Formats: sequence, structure tokens, C-alpha cells
Amino acid sequence: MEIYYKQVVLLTGLTGILSIIPCLWFYSRDRIARKHGGLVLPQKPWKLDLPEIILFLGMGAAFSQYANMLVGMLQSVLNYKEYQETMDQMTAGKSMWFLIICMGVIAPLAEEIVFRWLIYLRLRDYMRMGFAMVISGLIFGIYHGNLVQAVYAGLLGMFFAYFLEISGCLWSSVLLHMGANIWSLVSTDLVSRMLQKNPMYILIMLFALLVILIYGIFYFRARTHGRMKRVL
Repeated sequence: MEIYYKQVVLLTGLTGILSIIPCLWFYSRDRIARKHGGLVLPQKPWKLDLPEIILFLGMGAAFSQYANMLVGMLQSVLNYKEYQETMDQMTAGKSMWFLIICMGVIAPLAEEIVFRWLIYLRLRDYMRMGFAMVISGLIFGIYHGNLVQAVYAGLLGMFFAYFLEISGCLWSSVLLHMGANIWSLVSTDLVSRMLQKNPMYILIMLFALLVILIYGIFYFRARTHGRMKRVL
């Protein structure tokens, strides 16, 4: 187990890279089938500009923070302490940049291709958006292999699928996921520094994240208001 914990981050990055290419091929085949079947419009999905990219990253960080707080409040049920100790073992001695590349960039990209681009969109072909969101979110949660991450990842998975749907852009869920994972990696050290300087900084941070999240929800809902036909 000690060897596993030392190498698991590297394995996460390598398996992510190896899974991206075949999964992209499966997605391209699925999209061609959807176009021929009339399930989606033949036009290109909407593109995001730089402020929207930054906004999605911030929203991912915000939702991650509040989802983590919810899981923390349920720690007696979910055995959150044991999970945190496991994560500490996995990340101990690793460079922050290495963690961000493997767990904050490669893993989110690979997982979004599988769980949102493939699983969610295929479920969406056969059922309503809400059901597809919940089922794909549950599958995403179970995939993580423990109760704490099952709750946390399940909530995030539904959130990612919702914005993938309303934004009409594949990269929306990827950016949200990257923002969430990167924030999870850097927030512990950031919060510790805030506590040392002034605990009030934490309240300011939480308020800022809440503003970003609410603004982003209203912004993307307004941008897509009235659009009913699928482009993904």
C-alpha cells in the first residue's frame, strides 16, 4: 500500500492520457450517429471566450468548496477523517505543479470525456436531462470507490452535466472539473495561511466564491435562455 500511495498520482496521470485517445474516438463516432439520427443540430457547439473560461474555472472552485463543506458536515456518517488521511498519503512529498498537471488537468479531461461526453450524452439520447444528470452523476460517484468521494463526486457530476447541457459547449464541464480539482489541491494550504493571518479572510473567500457561483449560474442561464434544441 505504501508503494501504491507513492505512485498513485503518477498512475492517475498516465491512465488518463492513455484513455483520452480511444474515448475521443468513441465520442466522435457517437456524435456522427447523433447527427445522422437527428438527435442534435448539425451546427458547431458554442465556443467560450476567455472571460467565460475563467468564470467556469471559478465556478468549479466554488462548487468544490461548498460540496467539500457539505461532506465535512456529514463526516461522522461518511468517515471523512479516514478519507482525508488517505489523500494526505497520496499527495505527500509531491510537487504542487505535478499534482495540478496529473489531478487538476489530465484526470478531469479524461473523466469528462468518459462520464459527460460519452455516458451523459448517450443517456441524454434516451431520457430527460434531469434523469440523465442524476444517473451519470451516480455512476461518476461510484467510480471513485469510497463513500466520501461518491457523495462529493456525485454532486459535482450532476453539476457538470447541467452546465454541459445549458452552455452547449463540451469544454464547459472540463473547465468546471479542472477548477474543482485544482481548488481542492490548493485550498487546504490557502485556508491554513488565512487562519494564521486573519480568520476573517476565510469568510471573505467563501463570500467571493459564492458570488462567482451565483453570477455564473445566472449568466449562463441567461445566455442560453430559450435554446431548446441540442447541439452536443
